[in-house]
Amino acid sequence: MTVIATGDLTAEMSTLYEKKFLKRAEYEYVHAQGAQLRDQPANEGKSVNFTRHTPLAVATTALTEGVNPSEVALTASTVTATLGEYGNTVRISRFLSLTSIDRNNLEKIEVVGQNMGETLDTLARNELFTGATVQLAVGNATLTDIGASDVLTVYELQLAVRNLKKAKAMRYQSKIAPWMGKVGPDTSFDLQRDSTFVNADVYDNGAEKIYTGELGKISGARLLETANQKSESSTATVFSNFIHGDQAFGSMNLEGDKPQMYIIPHTKIDSGNPAGRFSMISWAGSYVCKTLNALWIRNIKTGASA
Repeated sequence: MTVIATGDLTAEMSTLYEKKFLKRAEYEYVHAQGAQLRDQPANEGKSVNFTRHTPLAVATTALTEGVNPSEVALTASTVTATLGEYGNTVRISRFLSLTSIDRNNLEKIEVVGQNMGETLDTLARNELFTGATVQLAVGNATLTDIGASDVLTVYELQLAVRNLKKAKAMRYQSKIAPWMGKVGPDTSFDLQRDSTFVNADVYDNGAEKIYTGELGKISGARLLETANQKSESSTATVFSNFIHGDQAFGSMNLEGDKPQMYIIPHTKIDSGNPAGRFSMISWAGSYVCKTLNALWIRNIKTGASA
């Protein structure tokens, strides 16, 4: 993600804007972390194919001495996703730019960055919501049975992890934990009170990356917290908590049109702004997020304490 601007901005100002913009955008962009990341090459269409190979049958019959193994066929399924274009534009009057205490429109740049981060995060969140295997809070047969007291617990996480293992989900090659989860402030509040929860601040992880929003770990899952948690209105408010393995879903940009910021300052005079009465701040780009294996993503639906 970069800043595209007219020549009216100095290199220093462009860099400052980019830092402010990306800092806010990346802070909001949580749900897509841990995805299989790819870029679609330009001029190859807007349909994206992810290939998922089927595991081979185990070979339990001993080989005849001196004879090579028989050939077996590899089988695979293709998951197709379609890139879409997203973006927003805000107009700032020249008068406001010259009189506002928001020097150089830095706060407005951050607002636009937040909008991009939240938009991309919501697209990824909604894909996880529709693509994951649902796990209702234990003891509940339907969504309407879930009450506020059916909170996210260690047992729920352990059950989800067990099902990921049974589905032979791929694990993350991490020294911290092999599984990843996305929760929100309401449900993490209940979970953090468990004595087995380990805060991310005390990880002994060496040089391993800490993800944006990483809260801590518990029951083999690294938990990332987002304010953009998916919820549903039922008998009580029901929250979605995602637990998944590696390669469970994919996230893709389009080369040459990755989401980025565009700035046209009021000093850029042209036929669309002949008196230079406003500046424009935009973000735009192509993006898609797609579930690759529903059995490798669990959506634990729970209530939360008041």
